[in-house]
Amino acid sequence: MGITLAIFLGFVQGITEFLPVSSSGHLILAQELFSAPQDMMLFNIILHVATLLAVLVVFHKRIWQLVRKPFQKANYCLLLATVITVTFVLLFKDWIDGMFGASVLSVTFMITAVVLVIASFLQDDNRSSKFSPLYRNNGHPTYYSSFFTGLAQGLAVIPGFSRSGFTISAGLATGVSKEKAAEFSFLMSIPIIIAALVYELVSSPIPSNISPAPVIVGFIVALVSGIFAIKFMLHIVKRVKLYWFSLYLIVLSIITLIVL
Repeated sequence: MGITLAIFLGFVQGITEFLPVSSSGHLILAQELFSAPQDMMLFNIILHVATLLAVLVVFHKRIWQLVRKPFQKANYCLLLATVITVTFVLLFKDWIDGMFGASVLSVTFMITAVVLVIASFLQDDNRSSKFSPLYRNNGHPTYYSSFFTGLAQGLAVIPGFSRSGFTISAGLATGVSKEKAAEFSFLMSIPIIIAALVYELVSSPIPSNISPAPVIVGFIVALVSGIFAIKFMLHIVKRVKLYWFSLYLIVLSIITLIVL
């Protein structure tokens, strides 16, 4: 794999991991279109480490608050969401594994677009409160919202389903405010990315004949673009409806259907 492809894939991973457009779907699509090497497991792991580090950089103050006071509701909500996600993935692992591939991307991109349109309706706090008046808790995540957000994150393991899009939408649908839904979505990515990395390292052999230069460059690009994407998403979720991303996904779904 060359430096140019590493830069491109690093940028794709960093941006799409946190925008509601599906990083896994974009990586599969990019690797198909540019005929990337078949054995990309190690490189993909490195890119996910970079996006994990991006979350730690942007939310270091919030994470430190959670670490200093571990016995608080916010941590319990994150734990609940993570347990629900892991349980869902383990229960439906065989079915999910069968969904990995370019053939499903056109459909899953379109489904994500529909979810974002619905989320745009719920993005107005007053409207979302009508769907869950008993669970708003002043817009903060609750155990109720964390349960469904965890389910959404588990479902988003399927390529083309956006993790951030699904989890933010689940938060909005269960009465969480726009800002808190986005923050919770990014924070809950930390344990699940770590779990996914451990699983990949344990279950798959790591190739030894990979050039370090593309890996290092891809890591840096994914880290920088990931930090930008998080800050951009935190800014835009307050001001712009999510359906603008759905327009992009509809076009991408059509292109994917034609090209693949």
